Amino acid sequence: MNPSGDEGEDETLQKSDQELLFPELLNFASRAQALISELLLLSGRIPPEFRGGRYDPVLFDLKYFDSPDDFEATIEGNGELEVLEDQLRESCSVFMQRFFLLANGIVTYHQELLKCLNDLLGGASLMEIVLSNEKGRQLLAESLALFGCLLLLLEHRMGGSLREKLLVAHVRYVRCFNAPNIEPMCLLCRVHPSPLGPLHQTHSPPWSSSIVFIQKPEDLLLRFPFPKQVVESVIICLRDCDLYNLVCHYPDPEHRTVALASQAGWLYVLLFYSPEFLHNGFVMREIIDRFFKDSWVVPFFMYFTVDLSTSWDAYKGAKASISSCLSSLFVRDLCQLHYSKVKDLTFEICSLLSDGILTRDYVLNNSQSLLSLVRNCNISLRWLLLHRSSSDKKLRDIVTSAGTAHQIDEESIVFFFLRTSQLEFEVKQLYVELLDGNGTMWQESKHSASECVQELSKYYSGPQALSWKIKEESLEDWLRNLSMEICSVDYTKIGNASRKLYHMMFTLKEIEQFHEIKENLQTKQFLSRIQKHLQHMLEALNLHHDALLTFSVVTDAVYAWGFVRSFGKKLWKKIEQDSSVVLNLPSFFLKFQSMLDAPLLRISQNCSPDLSSVSAYYSSEYLTHICAVLEIIPVMLFRILDDVASTFQALQPFHLLNRIEKDRLQDFMQLDQQFHLTKAFGQISTFSQGILVASQTLHGLINLDVKNWLESKVREELLKRFDNRLKSFFLSSSVGFEDLEMNVQKMATYILSEFHLMEYFQGLIHIQWTHIWEEEFTAFLQDSAQKERDDYVQVNDFSSAQTFLGHLLHRILKLTNPSQSMYIEPMSGWFDAAGHELLGLRFFDLLESCVGPVGMASLDSLLAFIIMNKLEHALKVLKSLLDARCLEDLQMLDVALGPASSLPLLGWSSYKQMAKFVDMSWEPWVESLACIGQLQLLRCLIALKLKSAGKVKASLVSSAVDGMLVPVSFQNDKILKGIRKENSKIMELLHRELSKQGMLCGYCTPLQTLYISEEPPPFLSRCASIVTISQLPRYVLDTHLSTLTSRMKKVPLDFSPVVIGLGTFLRQFNPTYMVQYVQYMCQYIKIAAEAAFGGIDETAKRPIEPMPEVLKSAFWLLHFCKHMGIPEELAHSCLPPLVSVLQA
Repeated sequence: MNPSGDEGEDETLQKSDQELLFPELLNFASRAQALISELLLLSGRIPPEFRGGRYDPVLFDLKYFDSPDDFEATIEGNGELEVLEDQLRESCSVFMQRFFLLANGIVTYHQELLKCLNDLLGGASLMEIVLSNEKGRQLLAESLALFGCLLLLLEHRMGGSLREKLLVAHVRYVRCFNAPNIEPMCLLCRVHPSPLGPLHQTHSPPWSSSIVFIQKPEDLLLRFPFPKQVVESVIICLRDCDLYNLVCHYPDPEHRTVALASQAGWLYVLLFYSPEFLHNGFVMREIIDRFFKDSWVVPFFMYFTVDLSTSWDAYKGAKASISSCLSSLFVRDLCQLHYSKVKDLTFEICSLLSDGILTRDYVLNNSQSLLSLVRNCNISLRWLLLHRSSSDKKLRDIVTSAGTAHQIDEESIVFFFLRTSQLEFEVKQLYVELLDGNGTMWQESKHSASECVQELSKYYSGPQALSWKIKEESLEDWLRNLSMEICSVDYTKIGNASRKLYHMMFTLKEIEQFHEIKENLQTKQFLSRIQKHLQHMLEALNLHHDALLTFSVVTDAVYAWGFVRSFGKKLWKKIEQDSSVVLNLPSFFLKFQSMLDAPLLRISQNCSPDLSSVSAYYSSEYLTHICAVLEIIPVMLFRILDDVASTFQALQPFHLLNRIEKDRLQDFMQLDQQFHLTKAFGQISTFSQGILVASQTLHGLINLDVKNWLESKVREELLKRFDNRLKSFFLSSSVGFEDLEMNVQKMATYILSEFHLMEYFQGLIHIQWTHIWEEEFTAFLQDSAQKERDDYVQVNDFSSAQTFLGHLLHRILKLTNPSQSMYIEPMSGWFDAAGHELLGLRFFDLLESCVGPVGMASLDSLLAFIIMNKLEHALKVLKSLLDARCLEDLQMLDVALGPASSLPLLGWSSYKQMAKFVDMSWEPWVESLACIGQLQLLRCLIALKLKSAGKVKASLVSSAVDGMLVPVSFQNDKILKGIRKENSKIMELLHRELSKQGMLCGYCTPLQTLYISEEPPPFLSRCASIVTISQLPRYVLDTHLSTLTSRMKKVPLDFSPVVIGLGTFLRQFNPTYMVQYVQYMCQYIKIAAEAAFGGIDETAKRPIEPMPEVLKSAFWLLHFCKHMGIPEELAHSCLPPLVSVLQA
C-alpha cells in the first residue's frame, strides 16, 4: 500500500464531502431565516376574527379531529353560525393558508434536517469534518439553533390555542384532512401545557424589549428532537470555541461576554435539547463563567431576549450557577460601573462632537482611542438597556434605583444612545474618507520623505556645503541610501513596511542626538520633516478595512430594536425641547442597519429566492419604525405654524403708517415678537436641514424618500386642519346674516393667513408648500361636497351636516327659505318682511374670496345634486296627486276650456271649477317647486360671481374657455362622428375638462340645465297653468319693487322661486310642454282681460277682480319667459294688445 496515495484519496474525499454538505447546511440556515421572517410577519397581522370571542362558536381546537361530524352538526342548520362561517372563510382564508404553509414548512424543515444529521452520523468522519471546519461549525450550529428559535418564537408570538384554531379552520375549509404532514403539524400546533401556577413571579417591565418567557421550553423543543450526539457535539463546540471569531474585536477580557453574545444565544437554545446539561452544576458553572458572568438578560435571536434569572428556574444546576452572579452586591457593582461610565463617556462624546475637533487628521492620529471609546459606549448601552428591562422585579428595581442615584433615567440613556450613534456616524464617515485616500496619502508622504532626504544629502555634499562646513561623506552616503530605502518600501507588505519605517524613525532620532546635528537648526528641521512624512506613511499603513469590520461589530445595536418604540416617545419629547436633535436622527436610524443585513446573510449566500420577501419584511419593519419617529417633524412644523400665526396677529402693521413718532419708535420695533418669529423660523430651518440629511443618509438603504413622505404627512395634516378649523366657524346654532357673514369673514382671514404662512415656509423648507396647500384645499372642498351628497341621499337634510360645506349650505338655505324671505331681482338678494337684507351679492363676494372658484364650484355641484333629487321628488308627488279621479277632472276641464288658441265658450266662469281641482293637497308640490327655484337662484348667483371673478382674476383663461366651450358643445356630436374610435376618448376627455373649466369660470346656465330624464305625467302643461292660476290670488303687483308680493305681511311662498321652480320642472321634459304652458296662461289672461274691460257681460259677482288678475298674470308670464329663455314674441303674440300696453 502507498500511504501517500491513501492520504491523497482521504483529502479528496474530505473535500468532496465538504462541498456536498456545506451547501446543504447553508440551505437549512437560509430556510430557517425565511421561516422566521414569515412567522414574524404573520404574527403581526393576526386577523381580529381570531382575537375576539365573536367567531369562537365556529373555531375549533384539535379535538375537532376526534369527532368532526359532531362539531359540524353544531353549525349545520344554525343560520347565525353559518353566516359567521362564511364571513370567516371570506375574510381569513388567505391568512389561514399562509399559516398552513408555514406550519408545513417548519415540519418539512425538521424532517429534512433530521435526515441530513443522520447522514452525518452515518458517514465516515463526516461530523468531524464539519466541526473541524469554521464555516461548517457555524452552519451546523445555526441550522439547529434557528429551528429552536423558530419553535420558541412560534409559541411566543402565536399561542397554542390560536395555532390550533388556524390549523383546524384551514383543514375544514380546504378539506385537506389527508395532507401529508397533518400529524406533525398537529403536534406543532398543539397547546404547550404549562404548570398550574407560575414558577416565578414576574412583572412586565415598563420599558420592555421583546422578552420571551416560556415555561418548560424543553418539552416544546423535544416534540421535534435531533440526534443527541449531534446536539451535544455542537454544544461542546459552542462552549469551547469562538464560533464567529469576534473576540479579536474585543481585546479587553472584561468584554468577553459581549464578544461571545451571538453564540451564547445559540447555546441557550440548544441546551434545551439536552436538558441534562442544565441540571449539571459543573458544566453550567463553566458556561456561565464564559458567557453570562455579568449578564442575565441576553438576546438569543436578533432583538428577542430572555431573562436567565427566570428562564432557568426549573433547572437546578443552571439556577444555582446563575444565582451566584445575581447577588444584590454584585448587581449593584455592575450598575455602579456602567452608570459611572455613562456620565464620563457622555461628557467625552459631547466634547468630541464640538465644532472643529473631529477632523480627518484627528481620526488618523487617534483611531484606536476613538475605537475604544465607541466600544465602551456600546457595551455600557447594551448592558443598561437589556437589564433595565429585566422581567425579575427585584433585579430591575436594583438597576433602576442605581440609575436614579446617579441621576440617569431613561431619557438620559436615550440621549447617550443618540450621541453615541452620532459619534459613530461621523467617525466612520471620516475613516471611510481616509481609506479612500489612503493610497494617495502613502505615495505623497513617501515622495515628500524621499525628497527631503535627498535635499539633506545634497546639503552635506561638497559643492553645496556651507563655507564653514566640512564635507561629511559618510553622512551623505547614509542619507542617499536612506532615500533609496524609503523608495523601496512596499505598501502591500504591511508587516515588512512598518518594521522598516519604525527602524528609519528610530535611526533618525539617534542622529538628532549627534553634536553636529544639535547645533545645526536647518538640519534639525529637515530631520523633523522627514520623521513627519515617515509617520504619515506609518499611519497610512495602519489604515485598513479590518478596522471598519471591528467598527461594525462593536456598533451593532440590533439587540435594542425592541426598544425603538419607546425610544421614539423619548425622542419626540427631546425634539420638542431642542429641534437640533432632528439632525441626529439619521445616525440613530443607521445604528440599527444590521436589522436589515443580519437575517439576509445566509439567504444571500445561498442565492435563495426568498431573499426578496425576507428583505421586504425587515425593510417594512425598519421603515415603519423610522416613520413613527419622523412623525414628530410634521407635528412640530404645524405647531410652529400655529405659533407663528398667533405672533403675526399680535404684530402691529406699522408698515401701513405714513408717519411714526420718534418717541414711539421703540414700541413699533416689537422686539419680543420679532425675536419669537426669528426663533420659530430658525427651528424650521433646522427641521429642513434634518430632512435633507435624512434623505441623503437613508438613500439606498431603504425605499423611503423622506421629502415625499413629509409631503404626504403634510397633506394629511392639512386635511385634518381644514376639517377641524373650518367646521368650527359654523358650530353656532344662530343663522342670522350678521353671524354668517362674520363667520365667513373670519374663515377668509384664517385661510389667507394660512396661505401666506405657507409662502414663508416654502422659502425655508424645500417643499412646494403653496402648491400642496392649494391641492389639499381643493381636494378637501371636493371631498366635502361628495360626503354631503352621499349623506343627503339618506337623510335629505343638512341640519346634521358633517362637513364645513354642509354647515355653510344649511345656513344659506335657512336664510333664503322661500316661506321666510323674498328675492328681489334688481337687488340680486333676499330680504325679510322688514326690508333687511338676508343674503346677497356681497355675501357671495366674501365667500368667493374665502373658498375660491373651486369652493364655489363645489357648492354649485352640491346644489345641482340637491335640485336633481328635489325634481325627482316633485315628479313623484305630482304623479301621486294625479290619480284617476283627478285625471278625469282635468280632462273635463281641458275640454271645457278648449284649445289654447281659442276662448272658452263659458268665458270667465269656466275657471270657477279650478277651486275644486286645486286644494290643500297640492301645497307640498308647490313648496317643492319653490325649494327648487330657491336652489336655482343660488346657482345663478354663484355662476354670476364665478364669471365676474374669472374675468378679473383670470381673464385669459376665462376668454379661452368662453371661446371654446360653446363651439365644442354645439359641434360635439359632429366631432365625435368624424374622429376615429381610438381618438374618441381623447375628445371625451377634452369635453369633460372643458366643462370642468367652464364650471370654474361660471359658464354654466342652471335654468337651462336638464337634471332628470323621466316621462312626463298627462296634462302636464294644463296642470301647471291651473296651479299657477290658483297661486295668483295670494300676490299683489308691487311696481316699486317690480315683483309680486304677498297681500299679507308674511310671505307664504316667495314669488320668484315658485316661478323659476315651475319653469325648471317643465324644462326637464319636451320643450312643447313649456310652450303649451305659455299658451294656456295667455288664454287665461285673455279671458281675464275681456272680463275686466267689458268684453264679456257678466252681472254675477266675481270671486276675483279681473283687472288686477290681468296684470298679475301678465307679470307672472313675462317673468317666466324671461328666466326660462322663451322668446317674448311668443308671449306678446298671445297676449291681447291692451294687456301689452299696460305691461309696457
